[in-house]
Amino acid sequence: MTELNPSVSLRRSWLTIALLAGSLLVFQVLLTRVCALRLHFHFGFLIISNSLLGIGASGSLLALFDRKWRKNPQQWIWAFSLMFVVSLPLSWSYLLLAQIPETLKFETLKETLQFSAFNLACAVPFFFGGTAIGLLLSANASRVHSVYAADLIGAGVGCLLCPLLLWPVGAGGCFLATVALALLAAISAAPASVGTSTRGGLLLLTAASVACMPMLDGWFPVPGKRWLDLTQAHTVPTFGRPVYSQWSANSRVDVLPLPASFPTFLQARGAKAMAMPLPRQWWIGQDGDAGTMLTDFGSEPEKLDVLKYTMYSSAFELKQGSKPKICVIGVGGAPDLWAAKIHDASVIHGIELNRSILDLHGSVAKEFSAPLFADPRVNVVCDEGRSALMRDTEHYDVIQLTGIDTWTALNSGAYVLAENYLYTVGACRTMYDRLTDNGVLQITRMAADMESIRLLHNMFTALPPAAQADFASSVISLSTPDNLCAVMLKKGKFTAEEVAKVEAWADDCKIQKRYLPGRELKNGVEEFVVAPDKAKFTADYPYDIRPTTDDWPYFFSFLRWDRPDVAEARKYEPTWVVQGNPQFLWRQLLYSSIAAVVLILLPMLFRRGTVTGSRAGAVPFLVYFAGLGIGFIGIEIALIQKFTLLLGQPLYSIVVTLFAILVFTGVGSMLSGKWLKPGSAAARLVPVAILVWISLLAYGSEAIVHACITLPLIARGAVVMLLVAPAAMALGMPFAHGISIVQKINPSFVPWAWAVNGTTTVVGSILCVIVSMQFGFAAVLVGSAAIYLIAFAAIDATSRRAAS
Repeated sequence: MTELNPSVSLRRSWLTIALLAGSLLVFQVLLTRVCALRLHFHFGFLIISNSLLGIGASGSLLALFDRKWRKNPQQWIWAFSLMFVVSLPLSWSYLLLAQIPETLKFETLKETLQFSAFNLACAVPFFFGGTAIGLLLSANASRVHSVYAADLIGAGVGCLLCPLLLWPVGAGGCFLATVALALLAAISAAPASVGTSTRGGLLLLTAASVACMPMLDGWFPVPGKRWLDLTQAHTVPTFGRPVYSQWSANSRVDVLPLPASFPTFLQARGAKAMAMPLPRQWWIGQDGDAGTMLTDFGSEPEKLDVLKYTMYSSAFELKQGSKPKICVIGVGGAPDLWAAKIHDASVIHGIELNRSILDLHGSVAKEFSAPLFADPRVNVVCDEGRSALMRDTEHYDVIQLTGIDTWTALNSGAYVLAENYLYTVGACRTMYDRLTDNGVLQITRMAADMESIRLLHNMFTALPPAAQADFASSVISLSTPDNLCAVMLKKGKFTAEEVAKVEAWADDCKIQKRYLPGRELKNGVEEFVVAPDKAKFTADYPYDIRPTTDDWPYFFSFLRWDRPDVAEARKYEPTWVVQGNPQFLWRQLLYSSIAAVVLILLPMLFRRGTVTGSRAGAVPFLVYFAGLGIGFIGIEIALIQKFTLLLGQPLYSIVVTLFAILVFTGVGSMLSGKWLKPGSAAARLVPVAILVWISLLAYGSEAIVHACITLPLIARGAVVMLLVAPAAMALGMPFAHGISIVQKINPSFVPWAWAVNGTTTVVGSILCVIVSMQFGFAAVLVGSAAIYLIAFAAIDATSRRAAS
């Protein structure tokens, strides 16, 4: 078999594959941000999954043309590295210029073609970059342990770059970082026959890319959606350039002045406040869609009274005159903070996940917010609300959340659907514990019964048994004409005077009462609160209203998997109504599985182009490398998810957990060359070690969080890396070990193994979402680890044959 000259090319192979892997991972993470801005997140999930099929397709190509590329592998690596470089700006240009329909229902040929073209534009760089990586692995099959280690470590470094670069240089700058890495890879891959002038030209392009990183986003900004959904009934067209625009790993925040023709509005108002005047307003949009209103109460404080007739003030009214301590999770445009201020709170503590939001209050919106943030009673921090409260020793009279959506994009080969740690039983318990005696937790969400009932179910489940017995006397629910619903949970029972006070206030504001203790209002919310058997109520309810947990955090997913008729009828519902439609996920799994089967079987049908033309070992190798693809991505996604709460922000988990997984799998791959030999007993211990350690992490994560949550961030990051390292090193061994067996049994299968692993990774990412949405992330972790046992069992006989 033809391989690269070992005396010359090994170090160059390490460098080339590390640069290519880093570039591809930066581009992959960047795509998740761009797709979130240009499309609703579930279509972004589909596009990322389909794009990664390009890597699987690259392996199929190499398997089909095995005989040709082996004649001069270095030339092929060079050629595909160059094609990867060229594909990046072409793909990026299309992503910025393509017209995307506002709603995608695939009912017309035009819509289908537009979406397919967008998919293809995303996938092309993965195909060319994946082919270059596949060539490097296949051409270095006898020393794959070190080359694959360089691939993983390069990807680990790449996973750091996008989150770190998005804030200072934006998406355009991150894209140029991707190009610069690809250019350096091409230079490293260049054969000796490539002249100095060509190398020098590529180096100049690299320098130009780096120099333009701070400017490209300003020259060619990524367009957002053409319409902003302010409420269910109000949309405004986007136009011109925003007065503020800032990228972060969480989202892009844009501040847009409302058109003069559009009336000012404030969410959560009672009917009485509808006619009251409002100051000028700007719209804060996150990823071109979800956002909040920024109202200039700083310049027009005389108009602050309008807040007294909104649900921002409902809990504060109960504490009027007592100088309450207030904690607000989700600062946004700061209406909750303003409401707390005018109700004479003694402490106003704001927690905001998005650094951009706090930044704009102190910069372009300083005139709007200066009197608020200059108040010594007001303190704001950038943190994730749940995690921050777990570290906080203070107790509050009111803890308040209004319409907070933490849509976490975990950028690791899958786009996990909108899991949220603020709306779980554990979160409700944390917030309840941080209340003073007789304190009030108020959470405002959409007014659909299913969402309000699930929130109430979470609260009920979070309570100690004695408080559960008084649940019907401890909650109040109100709603406003703009379809928002506030649920108040008191630490103790509401007194008759408090109920009467809320009732009188709601009547004065013309706010609808959905549940009041001792009143009969006859609606779905009331039915749940007074239901003696809440388990039976849940089982009989047409939607999924089970309480969400930290292991199963899908608060916004209401469609039942055992009711496909309902899921089909609601497949075009907006994401802020219901997310994670089972029909969408099953179809995506079907389409990706079909594509994977085609890409896997195609080389098997045309074996004449290979060196041996033999199909020896096809079935065990198929099971083995498919198992590795599905198992690895499941563990990767679930571990990132599990450690998000401990690290405090999705960004930190992406950076720390994914970096640790990739780097330590690289270490494991390097060690596997010495420790694992075909047919050895040590090899059989690897899947057992993976299952044991992953099971400990799956079921011990809650205890780890509670034990370490008070540590400084650096220490928590170190804990995560130490916990991930043993599992990751074990996970890094099987791929290189398998390739070494393939090299002995049927060397022409090496690129095909790359194809199997790449395509099944895509299928595994979708399976991860489906399994986690039905059984939780612990089940994903244990199930994914168990797949390694199956994979090693499938290859055991072949491994012993390779050893003989």
